[in-house]
Amino acid sequence: MKRFSHLIVLIAVPALFALAVYLQDKPVNAAGDKIAKTDEMALEAEGRDIQVIDGDTIMINGKVVDIAGMDAPELGQQCRHNGTFQDCGMSSAMQLRKYFAMAPFTVQCWPGDPERSEKEGDFPIVECGIGERDVAAAMITDGEALPIPGYSHRYDSLSTEADNAKIGIHGGDMMAPADWRAGKRLDGEDGRCLFVADGKGNYLSTLDPRFADMDTSENSKICSDEEARQKGYSYTAP
Repeated sequence: MKRFSHLIVLIAVPALFALAVYLQDKPVNAAGDKIAKTDEMALEAEGRDIQVIDGDTIMINGKVVDIAGMDAPELGQQCRHNGTFQDCGMSSAMQLRKYFAMAPFTVQCWPGDPERSEKEGDFPIVECGIGERDVAAAMITDGEALPIPGYSHRYDSLSTEADNAKIGIHGGDMMAPADWRAGKRLDGEDGRCLFVADGKGNYLSTLDPRFADMDTSENSKICSDEEARQKGYSYTAP
């Protein structure tokens, strides 16, 4: 009986801690709530049903959207820590996937403020929350993404704190994602292109289960989802 009680404690304590983390964050309201958030406007899904395309782009309810207010390293982007290159773009994407996979509440996403967003592309931007937890704020706090300048003063402050503590991407050298998309690389970086086109106007990331069936020749490779959109490709639901 004592063993059983200990087992319950070992399971319950981490679960309660995780629940507390999701409840303690501030509600999603990054851009000053210029757009009224209503249940009718929200995209909703269980976290496990959300497909992560890269560190700041997801598919929810069959709709591809960018998470507003943050810019994560591109999927194939590398950062240098203590002289060693690490796959920080993949790390950011996997951290975002982890947030959703472990979400104890339904994920809700509301329209963001496009006037405050400097990120190029034609995907809708959304502010996403897991309970009271702001997903973009969590990514920025954990050093997995940079804030879009001016989108949210709170995001800017969280990024400054992460930078001062040398958390995540702030712990070494990294090319700004916008510069990386423009073709710039760190000296010695093995810039990888982890999106592929299917020759039919569609593209996928390596995180998509369908990627294994795609043509991965050099001619089909694309370096970012923004590049794919600029070339007129679409990301289609499974």
